[in-house]
Amino acid sequence: MPARDDERLIRDCLDGDESAWNELIERYAPLIWSIPRRYGLKSAAAEDVFADVCLILVRSLKNIRDPKALPKWIIQATTRATWEAGRRETRHKSEDLPELTGAAPPGEFVEALEAEHHVRRALAGISERCRRLLELLYFDTETPSYDDIAAKMAMPRGSLGPTRRRCLDKMREKLPAALAGDVSGRGQAPPEK
Repeated sequence: MPARDDERLIRDCLDGDESAWNELIERYAPLIWSIPRRYGLKSAAAEDVFADVCLILVRSLKNIRDPKALPKWIIQATTRATWEAGRRETRHKSEDLPELTGAAPPGEFVEALEAEHHVRRALAGISERCRRLLELLYFDTETPSYDDIAAKMAMPRGSLGPTRRRCLDKMREKLPAALAGDVSGRGQAPPEK
């Protein structure tokens, strides 16, 4: 079954479709988890934030008028829940947490989180082989050489570039138009070693 868009998911959730709720949470879980982690909350507090946001979402789903705004809504709800969890944590151990303010998250921060969410979804929507190649090229913290990547992918070194290009094109198709232009792959691959 192809993935449902947010509008359909929300409608199906409101109609009591449990699989729609599971798909919605699976889709947005990485975004929700990323915010308390960015603020440095410990695992237990981040778990509380996740549970709080899921509860807020199920209660508020009927009030979401624009399904395209769902990622931004989730970011704002999660940021507020993170700040509240941070306040609770600070009452116990203020020296362990960064300062959390109650102000709305800056626009650039929200845009960056939304972009990351869309990139994660686009990566999840391409083949395993493409996803693995792009992760090795762009996300591996050890920055492997082209020879290492070719060996890990069991493919000739000379085909990495053309394959990368095709994979980025496939990923671009999965991205919103505003982000698709940013995924060109030209000159952005790690330097060949």
